[in-house]
Order: sequence, then C-alpha cells, then structure tokens
Amino acid sequence: MKARATWSRTLGCLTLLIAGALGGVARADNLADEAELEFEIGAERYRVGDFRSALEHFLASNRLVPNRNVVFNVARAYEQLNQNADAYRYFNQALEGESDPAARARIDAAIARIVPHIAVLRVASDPPGAIVYLTRRDLGSRGNAPVALGLAPGAYHVLADLPGYEPAEAVTGELAAGSSSEVVLHLKQDLGKVRVEGTPAGASVRIDDEEGPAACTLPCALDLPPGRHAVFASAPAYRTAVVTASVTADGAAQVRVDLSPVTATLLVASEIDGALIAVDGRPSGFTPAALTLPLGVHVVRVTRAGYRSFEQRVDVTPDGRARVDADLSPLEEVTAVSRVTESVADAPSSVSIIGPQELRAMAYPTIAEALRGVRGVYVGNDTSYEAVGFRGFSQLGDYGDHVLVLIDGQPANDDYVGSSYVGYDGRADIEDVQRIEVVRGPGSALYGTGAFFGVINLVTRDRGAPTHGEVSVSTASDSVGHARATAQVRLGPEAGGWVSVAGAHGVGADYFFPEYASDAATAGNARGVDGFETGTVNGRVWYRALTLQWLFTSRKKTLPSGEFETLFADPRTHFVDTRGLVELRFEPTVSSSVQLLSRAHANLYDFGDLLAYGDADGGPAAEAFHGRWAGIERRAVFTPTPAIRLTAGGEVQRHFEAKQTGNRLGGSYLDRDDPFSVVSGYFVGDVSGPSWLKVSAGSRLDYHSNFGSSFNPRVAVILRPYASGNVKLLGGTAFRAPSVYELYYAGPTQIPGGALDPEHVASGEVEFTHTFSSAWIATAAAYMNRVDDLIVLGGSGTVQDPNRYVNSANSIATLGAEIEARREWRNGWMAAATYAFQHSRYLDDAASGGGPPPLRNVPNSPNHLASIKAAAPIAGPLLTAMTRLSFEGPRYDKFDRSADPPQGQTASAVIWDVVLSGETERYRLRYSLGLYNAMDYRYTVPVSREFLQRSIVQSGRTLLLNTQLSF
Repeated sequence: MKARATWSRTLGCLTLLIAGALGGVARADNLADEAELEFEIGAERYRVGDFRSALEHFLASNRLVPNRNVVFNVARAYEQLNQNADAYRYFNQALEGESDPAARARIDAAIARIVPHIAVLRVASDPPGAIVYLTRRDLGSRGNAPVALGLAPGAYHVLADLPGYEPAEAVTGELAAGSSSEVVLHLKQDLGKVRVEGTPAGASVRIDDEEGPAACTLPCALDLPPGRHAVFASAPAYRTAVVTASVTADGAAQVRVDLSPVTATLLVASEIDGALIAVDGRPSGFTPAALTLPLGVHVVRVTRAGYRSFEQRVDVTPDGRARVDADLSPLEEVTAVSRVTESVADAPSSVSIIGPQELRAMAYPTIAEALRGVRGVYVGNDTSYEAVGFRGFSQLGDYGDHVLVLIDGQPANDDYVGSSYVGYDGRADIEDVQRIEVVRGPGSALYGTGAFFGVINLVTRDRGAPTHGEVSVSTASDSVGHARATAQVRLGPEAGGWVSVAGAHGVGADYFFPEYASDAATAGNARGVDGFETGTVNGRVWYRALTLQWLFTSRKKTLPSGEFETLFADPRTHFVDTRGLVELRFEPTVSSSVQLLSRAHANLYDFGDLLAYGDADGGPAAEAFHGRWAGIERRAVFTPTPAIRLTAGGEVQRHFEAKQTGNRLGGSYLDRDDPFSVVSGYFVGDVSGPSWLKVSAGSRLDYHSNFGSSFNPRVAVILRPYASGNVKLLGGTAFRAPSVYELYYAGPTQIPGGALDPEHVASGEVEFTHTFSSAWIATAAAYMNRVDDLIVLGGSGTVQDPNRYVNSANSIATLGAEIEARREWRNGWMAAATYAFQHSRYLDDAASGGGPPPLRNVPNSPNHLASIKAAAPIAGPLLTAMTRLSFEGPRYDKFDRSADPPQGQTASAVIWDVVLSGETERYRLRYSLGLYNAMDYRYTVPVSREFLQRSIVQSGRTLLLNTQLSF
C-alpha cells in the first residue's frame, strides 16, 4: 500500500507537470509538435517505470523547445535512476528563474531529498566568471564560477579557465555523501610588455584614460593586460597624442608616439573632393581637409588625376585659421581620338567633353539630350528613333549611321543599318556614364566604318569609386517613368566591378498630323499610340589589366505616325530593337615603353517589327533581322621616347549571321542570310618635336567581304605659337560601308541594292584655342567636308519602279565655322556659349555631264546652331541651378529632287531648359527637378520619305524629376 501511495503521488505530480509542460511547448513553430510528442512519450514511459527511456524523450523535448517544467521531469528521471549528481544539477537548473512559490518549494524539497546522497562542491573563482571543468577539459564545462556542483562521493580535480588569465586548478580531498565543500580558484592575469618610445623625452604616458594618473614618462616599458590599449602622451607646449598598442600575453610590443608642437589649422578646400594635398612635399590628406601644421610658411600643392595641379605658399600663424582654396582646372582628357588617354589639347581631332558636373547638374535622361547644345551637333526625333547630326549632315532616315557610338571604346552601332542609338533605344538611362567624349571629324583611321563625321565615346563608372549601392527613380520626357539599381564593389586598388539594372516606360506624346486630317477614324489625331518600354543591364568587372564589360538593352516602341504607309495611328505598328555585347579586354603594360591590348568581343542585334497594313495592301507585315558577330583585336603601343608614340593594330570580325525575314498573310517575301567578314589593320605615329610642335599621322585599311576594301588616312599638326595658344591643323578621310539592309533588303516595292560602293568623306579643319586663365577658354574652328558616293534610296516605290539603294552621283560639300567661349566649372559656377555656322550643298558635277537633274537644298541641315549654358550654386552642394538655351536654324525637308513638290523649311527653334539639383552628404541623397523646353516651344524637324509628313513636332514642355539614394 505504501508503494502504491508513493506511485500515486508521483503520477499526480507528473500530471501537474505534464499540463505545465504542454503549455510551455505550444509554440508557433514547426518544433512545437515534435517537442510535445517527445514529452508525451517520456511521460508515458515514466508512468510504466521505464525511467531511462523517459529520460531520453524528456531530454529530446527540452532540446527542441527548452522548458523549465521539462527540466524538472529530467531531474526526476535521473533521481529514479539513482543518478543523484545529475538529478541535483537539473533540479538546480529548474530552480533558476522560477518565480512560483509552490514550484520553488517543490524543487527545494526534491533537492533536499538528494543532498544526503551526494557531495555538494561549491566552486568560486577570483575573478568570478571562470569556466569550471572537472578532471579534464574535454569532458565539457560544469558552468561558470560561482557554481554549486552535486557530485558522487570521491576526490576531484577542479580546473578553471578565463580569457586573459592563466589557467588555475585545485584537488579536493575525499568528498563524502551529504557533505558540502567549497574551493576557490585564484587566476593570475596574463600580462604583456609594451615599450613606449617617442618625443619629447619626459612626456607623461597614460593608459586608456587621458585624464588618469601617469603610468610612466617617455621612454618607458609597461606590463599591460592583453588587448588593445590607448596610449596617451602629453607634455607642456605640445599637443596630446594617442596611439593604440596591441598587447598579447607574454608578448612584447613596441609603439611610438611623437608629440607635435603647438600648431595652427590650415583649411584646404576645393570644388573637387578627394584631391591629394601635399604640404612641403609630403602627402597630408585629401580635399576638403583641415590640416594641423607647425607655425610658419608652407608650400601647399593639390593634385588630382584629370586636373591641373594647384600650388600656393601660405603662412600659418597662431592668431587664426589659414585657408587655401585650390582652384583645380580640368585637365580634359580623351581616349576616343587615339585609343590612348591624352589631353584634349594634344588630341589630333576637335573634341568636346560633357563632364560629370554637367551630367549631374542637368540630369540628362538620354545621350541625345546631353548632346543638344554641343558645338556643331544637333538632334531630332521622328517618333521611331532619335538621331544625331554632325556639322551640317544628318541624312533623313539614316538614324545616326554616320556617327560611331562607343562604350568605353567598344563600338555599339548595330550591324543591320549601322545605326547609333542615342535615345532610350540605346540605354534606359545614362546614370552609369561618367563623361561623354564628342570627337568631331572623320575617325575611320582608327575605327573603320561608321566613324564618318564623328565618334561619341561613353566613359562609364570610375574604377576608384568605393563599394556602394544606388537606387533611383525619375520621370522625364513624354511621361517617362524610370527606375534603376546599381551595385559597385571595390576589392582593392586593382580589382572591382559594378552592375546596373534599369528600366523605363513611356506613355509617349499625342500628335495631330494635318496630313491625316481626312482620315475618318482619327481626323489626324494619334493619341495613346506613342509609348515604349525599355530595359538595360550593363556592367564591368576588372582585375589588374583584365577587364570584362557587357551591355544588354532592349526597347519596344509603338509608331504613331503612319510611316511606311501603314494604317495611321494603329497601335499594332511597332519596332523592337535588342542590342547585346560582351567584351573581354587585356591591357598589360609590358615595360615603360610597351603597352599591349588584346580584346575579344561577341555581339548580337535583333530587330523586329509589325507593320499594320489594311487588307487591300496585303494585310499586316512582320519583318525581322538577326545579327550575330564576334571579333578579336590586337594592338601595341610603343613609346621609345617621351616624344614618340607608335600605335599598330589589327582586327578581324566575323558576322556569322545576318538574317532578314519578311512575312505577310500571303506568305514570305524576304528570307535571306548574308554573313560577311571584316579584316583591318591600322598604324598611327605621334611625334612631338620642340615644345611648340606635335605631328600625328596614321591610316587604316579595311576589307569587307560584301563590297571590297577602303583605305583611310588622317594627319594632324598641332602648334603652340605661344604659351596660351593651341592650333590644330587636321585632315583625313572616312568611309561608311553599305549596310546589310541597303545591300540585300527586298520587299513588295523594293529590290536589293546590289553592288554598292562605300560612302566616303574627306575633311580638312583648322582649330584655334586660347586659354585666358585656368578657367576661361575660347575656341574658333573652320572646316570643309566633301561627301562622295552617298547611298540614297532610288526609285518611286512602285511595282513598276521599285525602290533600290544606289550610290548618288551628287556629292555634298559643307563649309563651316564654329566659336566657343567657356568658363570651366569652379565652385559650382560654369558658363559656356557656342555658335556654329554650317552650309551644306549638293555639287552638281554629275548633272553637267548628262547625269541626273540637279538637286535642291540638302535636307535636315541647319545653317545656324547656338547654345548658352550656365550654372550657379544657390546653397552649396545642397542646391545648384543650371540652364541651357539652344537655338537651331531652319532645316530643309526631304523634297530635294526636281520632280518633288516644292521644298519647304522648318521654323527656327529656341529651347530653354532649367534644372535645380543637389545632394546631401549626410543622407547620400541626390535629387533634380527641372523643366526641359520650359517655354513649350513647338518646333519641328524634317522626316524621311518613309513618312507622309514633311516634319514632326518635337517634345514640348517636360517635367524632369530624379532622386537617387546611395548606401
């Protein structure tokens, strides 16, 4: 009966503990069910007397979901197994943190039952907190001192460890059951020696507390605990100094603390952050900086790559703060002219740079917007593509195929029609572009086809930027919404990378075209049919001389204007352009006089359209082009002396897919693939004679398997008649290869061009630059271009007289003159004014010999271009205002043939843009708010013969809003 009563009390106690345990393990996670199941099994095994199995399940339940009540049951199971030492330990764990008096009493009673059967050893340490072990450390710790241990009778070896202290140990005598003993372990602190040296001798040294008692005087040796310690040194008439000493146990460290004499502060500021400051020839920091210098006269020199150095003598006195405002004028550099970095003044071409300050201040959304206002450059948008013209030439419908666009030196034009993409078709934004190099004049001597009138090089993010991320959102022209995310990682001075993802969506503009006013369905209105979507992924990684860059961008554009005689304002009509490139570049510097370049690139260009035609015209047409090509290039730059630089290289390209297709409801009307190859070699020599003379000459031979070869030289003589003057005498030729489209496209009313010769241009120019000061510069230029073998669309576009591309018998000559005055960026201020006169006309030599009749005026060639740009700080970096006022003269429309309707002109255009921008260094936020075409000037530009319209109106007033957060 007594055993049964004891068993009943045990079951009752367990029943109460089961309820508490179940409530404790009911947790909202996936472990709760498993812990509850383990506990129920343990309770069941306990009730039938299988205490070892019960113990296993109780321990498993507690591991899954720790619970004080379960710990109590673990202790009871140990007690039933007569493992009293373990039972004592777990009863004490259950007691920790228990606030219920009844529960505490129950646990105390259980402990009281066990104590007579064990020896209690209380272990303390000096200092407290040591980790306690019994017998061996590999058996695991018994807790942190002070701790009470329940042990089986016997003698024990007690060990204690504490970081920063030597281990301690003790051996107990025989511990009897029911006894209580205590052992205290005294740990000796580890110390290391520190030797403190410095000047002046006798300076007081304090450790970790600048206001504490002096530990010694210089020089001296100290015993200190392991770790990092601040060592303060002070002396009268000197400034207190502090260094950090890293002390290891039983180790010996040495630090030196040199006190500087009483000094004054020198503030060094510059508009350019991060410039290196050297005082008396020794690097001392980066701008902006407050430097502590000894009293007296010092020479301060401020330098940064890309800027002219600044030097000033300054007297530092104790009665105030001296200040130096370093006026760093840009040492404008360009890489696109000679494929090596050189100053703009030494480059053998006419060059303009759109720098990072202007790109940030105006928040240009596209390359085309950034180019508007550049000397001799103009742009236009026919609702399909934006195109750029150089110096009086932008052939209607060529979409910039006479200008080569580079991305860090890699050509980005397509291989279908050779177009340069300068709008949202080229990239979703230009936030990743650090500067834009605009090179006027023929560039085929280095780049081959496409570099006809100029080269635009997009220089992307600086390798020296620190690791950071960026996110931005913006709105721009014609209700364009835009978002971007960028990550840049710097892994050291010679390794890093960045990647950027951007997307944009444009609702587009609404148009009224009088030419379609008789259209019954629309009355000439094209509404909601001008939208686009675009996305871009680009980036670069580098390690020393190895660089990998990539770009993938795609745009779908709805065409609102009824071009190609499609159904007017039909939302089905659209273009899709996709461009991708990958370039791997290796540019080792072999020696001080030899630099090599090897690069391999792979490219794709896909074009697709849907042209909505009525049933009477054969129904909708779908055309596509798929271009795939790859190439390798090797180049060597040899500089035997500072005055001589020789560049030689060669390139091979294989366009292994150039496939065109065209389909209508009636079947296929175009299906052909015309792969081709390009092989080229080039050589350029640059020789600097006296300080006032430099001569550059070079040439390139290109062979295209689909037409033949073209040889193009260039020569430049650069004179410096006086210290502030620079004269460039420039001459050269360039070519544009007939495109796949021009050679092979065929449609219902067009036949292939057949044998076409490349277009050629010959150019001569003189440019004079005078530098008034480090900030003010003026430039004047005069030039002449002659274009021969221009490829134009012949025929009348009928079945009887189908269209066909031919080489025009009429040449085009352009005479032009340009002037520019510029005040470079200084402390947030800048100003620039340009004017360009350019007159292009047809040369009717062919007509005098019985050829085609004379042509009229050259279309899309404004005689006058002008611009004014200015920027001013309003509240330092927090707010800057910048404005741009551009003027474009009238342009003749497409009707340049004698059989055409009378040729007309567009009106002049005056476009005013104003932007407020700024950034907060604390929150790393950059923002812009502005208006493009703030006067809502409704100007037009001519369009090609694919349009019924003579001209198309350009964007009116547009709100610009941009925010960018860096982190």
